[in-house]
Amino acid sequence: MIFIRSLTFNLLFFTISIIIGLFLFPFLISSSLTVKISHKWALVTIYLLKIICKIEIDINKNNLNKYFNNQVLFAVRHESVLETILFLAYFSNIKYIVKKELLYVPFYGLFVWRCGHIIIDRKERSKTIFFMLKKIKFLITKKENLVLFPHGTRVKYSAKVNIKPGIYAIYKHLKIPIIPVYMASGHVWDKKGFIKNPGIVKVTFFDSIQSGYSKEKFLKLLNSKLN
Repeated sequence: MIFIRSLTFNLLFFTISIIIGLFLFPFLISSSLTVKISHKWALVTIYLLKIICKIEIDINKNNLNKYFNNQVLFAVRHESVLETILFLAYFSNIKYIVKKELLYVPFYGLFVWRCGHIIIDRKERSKTIFFMLKKIKFLITKKENLVLFPHGTRVKYSAKVNIKPGIYAIYKHLKIPIIPVYMASGHVWDKKGFIKNPGIVKVTFFDSIQSGYSKEKFLKLLNSKLN
């Protein structure tokens, strides 16, 4: 039954995504319309997960509400594709910090670029940090929230993996509140992408990490929240 549900969801998910990519392609001329389309696409995806795959999102809406008018960076544990969709659904305009390889995904890459997400090249380490700081500083002036995956890639469900140290530069230089977010999604959304197991995805928002920590203490604290 899980296989049938997963197959049904995947077929609908890719069909809807292709239809949006083909028929709404002209709307890419407007960045604001592209953002709205991405928001609706994410909402539909979450709905399909619920009715077809029996996947529920356990998220405290009160926690979300207090961030709508405040500029914060969500440092999110990344276990599956779901993390790249979830915040688009709950925030009508939020920016992800994503790897440039996503630009090469047909249609999806164009929407990522047109929505204004921060696209980084992980191979250009020092240049990437400088570019990321500059882009984040600009987006903060526009009162937008951001999402960063400190591990740099997807990690296995419940695995303890140290985060990449690059996030400390953001913490130190930009003075933006960093909210650790623990999402346990790997047990419902298979890392390879196909199987979707029924279950609950619990999303936990921790208190913001205040300024003043050394690099070692900051990374240790953030690791403790995301592991």
